Amino acid sequence: MLIDSLMLAAVVRELNSDLKSSVVRSAKVVAPFSVALALQVRSRGRIWLTASAHSRYAHIGWHQKSLTVGEVEHPETERFAEVLERHLEQARFIAAEQIDFDRLVVLHFVNITPLGERKRFALWCEIMGKHSNLVLVDEDSGLVVDALKRLPSSMNRYREVLPGKPYIRPPTGNRKNPLTVEREEVFKIATENQISQPSDWAKFFFGMSNHLLKLMEQRIGEPLTDPNVFCRALDWLRTVIERGEFEPTVWKDGDGNTAWCYPLPIAHASPQSPIPTPHFAPALTEWLNSLAKRETFEQKRQSLLGNLKRNMEGLERQIEELRQRLQEAQEADKLRKWGELLLTFAHEIPADAKEAVVTDYDTGQQIRIPLIEGKTVSESAQHYFALYRKLKSAAETLPAVIERLQKRFEDLRKLVERVQSANENELAELASQLPKALTSAAETPVRVQSERDGDFLRFNVFGGYEVWVGRNAEANAKLLRVARPDDLWFHVKGAPGSHALLRVQKRNEQVPQKAIEEAAQLAAYYSSRRTSSWVEVDYTRARYVRPAKGQKGLAFYTNFKTIAVEPKLPSET
Repeated sequence: MLIDSLMLAAVVRELNSDLKSSVVRSAKVVAPFSVALALQVRSRGRIWLTASAHSRYAHIGWHQKSLTVGEVEHPETERFAEVLERHLEQARFIAAEQIDFDRLVVLHFVNITPLGERKRFALWCEIMGKHSNLVLVDEDSGLVVDALKRLPSSMNRYREVLPGKPYIRPPTGNRKNPLTVEREEVFKIATENQISQPSDWAKFFFGMSNHLLKLMEQRIGEPLTDPNVFCRALDWLRTVIERGEFEPTVWKDGDGNTAWCYPLPIAHASPQSPIPTPHFAPALTEWLNSLAKRETFEQKRQSLLGNLKRNMEGLERQIEELRQRLQEAQEADKLRKWGELLLTFAHEIPADAKEAVVTDYDTGQQIRIPLIEGKTVSESAQHYFALYRKLKSAAETLPAVIERLQKRFEDLRKLVERVQSANENELAELASQLPKALTSAAETPVRVQSERDGDFLRFNVFGGYEVWVGRNAEANAKLLRVARPDDLWFHVKGAPGSHALLRVQKRNEQVPQKAIEEAAQLAAYYSSRRTSSWVEVDYTRARYVRPAKGQKGLAFYTNFKTIAVEPKLPSET
């Protein structure tokens, strides 16, 4: 947690000394899970009291700067701000109270109804990480008016936080208030439990953050593991809080931004010197707002970098695959020679031969030529001629394709460098350019038509993934035999059709959804439902598919998902 109990104690002290008896004029949404109450303070003008239930930046604070409220689309926060304005407008702020030195602050208000009745409200601010919440309670009845985060019993078995339900404070974990504990209780805890380091006290007392324990140890000058020393440290802490002897301090980073703040000076990791400041709450609000802005900016940067790097990895896979195919294409002339030799010596090759042993008429040497299973010698020759034509065409076109992909890869690499060094305005501009850049990079120039490779049709889909589609029942059966366990297998749901196999490069690879959609479209296109507008297609990892015994081309599968797609080829728009 960014906020600890000593910080809240300092804020509560300032609220009671500076804002008591102020009047609520309005309530505004400042960010998701964050609201602000405009308080009219006598002789000081308008001050904004801010309260946040954000999972990371939850806090209570105030500042006098003009509040700039942009468009914040967050229904929960908008609803709660309307509730606050409806019940607290013209209400008087009475006091702030910290409960048991916990990260739990109650803001008390009194309002006068149109009938002249006094209504007491309490805004409970639960500053508790992901469980943070803001709850408006009718103090006369003890019932919840509303909460920023409504919690039904299905979400929280300990307590319901819903309008009309009794307010129950968050669970305490049997911890005690360190400001009211007796010495005998401290020694009893130390006797019954092992206190080997200062942080062990946090199991038994509220508010014992690492920062506070470090500060207490520095002020006392002895290890807090000794219960006598810990009791003296608690005496010092009580005195500071009761007398309000806070010394608000900030630390700046190299750019002059607030890097941290604390109610008292403390040895801190920042290389900068501590700077005294007149009020703690405004410094706290400024620090958290600045931190949220910086971290949100960095999250955007990392998101853009993640998109770019995933696309670069896809391009690398495409380039590597095309280089392998180019290497295969270098053997095109050998395949043509095999076809010619098979036709020349077809009459000498036995019909049941697995390979042909013939004499190369150019070199005079004997060579062995594999024959295609289930095909005649002539058909095997035609197979090699078809491969020759395909590889010859690839040898002519692939170098230019690889060069284009390499240029796109280099463009993305330069874009990564720009994103890494961009400021906020530059990053916003790069983010607007990114969809076009990624769309261009994801284009696969060899996906326009299928390639016939023996029993399979081969396609390239989004991200450079290759999809094999069986041409008949035998090919469907063969597809399962050659599948790797992590390949994705597709088949139209409840109807005859070809099996489709999306080939992956590594185990447990997360395939982009667009590639899955295009592979499913292929399975739908090569099925009996090709003419339908939308077709459901099942898909799963190949490890979960097994062929049906005695029924060639049929298969059983489990662990599948279903996607509805339009039957079409990847090249169609």
